[in-house]
Amino acid sequence: MHGLDRIVYFPQYPGMALEPATAAFLSTAGLPATRAFLVRADVGIDDPDPIELGPLFDLEDDEFECPPERRHWPALGYLRTTLLVIDPESGKVHAYAEGEEDSLVLHRDVESLAFCLTEFRKLLDARAQGGDTAALVRRFREAVTSFDPSPLEDVESEWNVMIAEILDGMW
Repeated sequence: MHGLDRIVYFPQYPGMALEPATAAFLSTAGLPATRAFLVRADVGIDDPDPIELGPLFDLEDDEFECPPERRHWPALGYLRTTLLVIDPESGKVHAYAEGEEDSLVLHRDVESLAFCLTEFRKLLDARAQGGDTAALVRRFREAVTSFDPSPLEDVESEWNVMIAEILDGMW
């Protein structure tokens, strides 16, 4: 579905304190780079490419400061304009919406993120083939919620925003 050239693996670095299941998934299964999800290495930030939350906050010239306990959280990439990072202890994927200082737990783990990206790709592919948009969105919601309800729990999550845009014909 994604093609081998669109799967990005995250090597385990010495000193990277990721919980074991998260580290194993990222280094062996990886995450699909899609139209909606730009992996950290693809975002076009000049060298050096920050791999942690703290330096990404430091790039911004505004009033937001990275919480000290989160400075070393690994950055995964961007779900459109929302930065996705991993809580290294729990493995939960947090989302920092553009211009927001606080995060939202978007996925219970990286496997849930990969599942959601794959289901979203299926939705877009079926819609491109002329499928009924409302029915496809319903199927997407059901599949995602049965696997992990957290991506769709908050009405302002990036997933819900993208679904609303699809229903409004913006995709």
